[in-house]
Amino acid sequence: DPLSPLIPTPLTTHNCCGSAMASQTYISLDFHTCVFKKEKVSLAGHHEYIVRGGRDLFTLLPDAFKGIKQIGVIGWGSQGPAQAQNLRDSLADAKSNIIVKVGLRKGSPSFAEARAAGFSEENGTLGDMWETISGSDLVLLLISDAAQADNHEKIFSHMKPNSILGLSHGFLLGHLQSMGLDFPKNISVIAVCPKGMGPSVRRLYVQGKEINGAGINSSFGVHQDFDGRATDVALGWSVALGSPFTFVTTLEQEYKSDIFGERGILLGAVHGIVECLFRRYTENGMSEDLAYKNTVECITGIISKTISTKGILAVYNSLSEEGKREFEIAYSASYHPCMDILYECYEDVASGSEIRSVVLAAQRFYEKDGLPAFPMGKIDQTRMWKVGERVRKARPSGDLGPLYPFTAGVYVALMMAQV
Repeated sequence: DPLSPLIPTPLTTHNCCGSAMASQTYISLDFHTCVFKKEKVSLAGHHEYIVRGGRDLFTLLPDAFKGIKQIGVIGWGSQGPAQAQNLRDSLADAKSNIIVKVGLRKGSPSFAEARAAGFSEENGTLGDMWETISGSDLVLLLISDAAQADNHEKIFSHMKPNSILGLSHGFLLGHLQSMGLDFPKNISVIAVCPKGMGPSVRRLYVQGKEINGAGINSSFGVHQDFDGRATDVALGWSVALGSPFTFVTTLEQEYKSDIFGERGILLGAVHGIVECLFRRYTENGMSEDLAYKNTVECITGIISKTISTKGILAVYNSLSEEGKREFEIAYSASYHPCMDILYECYEDVASGSEIRSVVLAAQRFYEKDGLPAFPMGKIDQTRMWKVGERVRKARPSGDLGPLYPFTAGVYVALMMAQV
């Protein structure tokens, strides 16, 4: 939650033996683990605790997953394939008998993909999602936000008492809060949130077999600890995914920062910027092809590459003196409007309005109560994306596009406004 400090929230905790402690404590950026080594780090004058990962820690997984006989991975979208395979491989390396089972809805076309990844009905590692949920001690719910909103009551009813619900996004908490609801009290609720898309989580895990420490960092959170196992189970889950570093958060912080980020610099705002600048440039006489190169190609190519490898300031320093002046004009004109819009986006997320809007929009995708369906539209139908098809076909391999000062100024202003 980037715009507010961590607010202490009462939470009953347990000791490592699983018995409830007499007093209440508070959610904080500290945590207690009985299995892994906790390390204190300093970041910008603030202290935080992390757990370093590595394949050498896989031998600790049986202790972290004590009491768990089956892990059910529900869903086969972005995170599902990566997490199921990484968990399976890590537990095999640890010589653990814990079963990793993929659960999918009946008739799902993803059954074929799961079988191709080595899961099968014959050996009990692939099956119906409801049977998988009912038979699992740790349920990793990796289906879409809309599916979680539509099916959470049935999911909760199928979970065993004293089982653990694992999430990789805090959306479900936000949805429940917006409805005045909560998780069942007879289960634990944890989160492990890799900071990358599923294919990257898998690819870097495989790379880590040769280079110990390769992987995607993750945050973890314990929202509800029924019997004292939740923290070590969450950390074990993160280590098993191949996370080099695991740091603590809360489900509420996670969904607010994640959705806010997606509405801003990660997705929504970037789409708005390129559409706006494309129109500006073409209306001022620039050719459509050049306008596309100076917006989309510029941001996704040279700007992103420069920021990733050399930092934000290097974008500015790469410009000529004239380019720097144009950058400064664009930056100064864009910073405060970007901040105003981003603040509004944040308030919509923090208040629950954004989540309610998403759930209602998803419900409109299907026929309901006699009303026609309104499926999600495609953003690539505008003139800019049609031009983009032509530009991309003609683009030489490895071309990162031009560094256009005005586009760079607007984009960096947005990034700094969100930071």
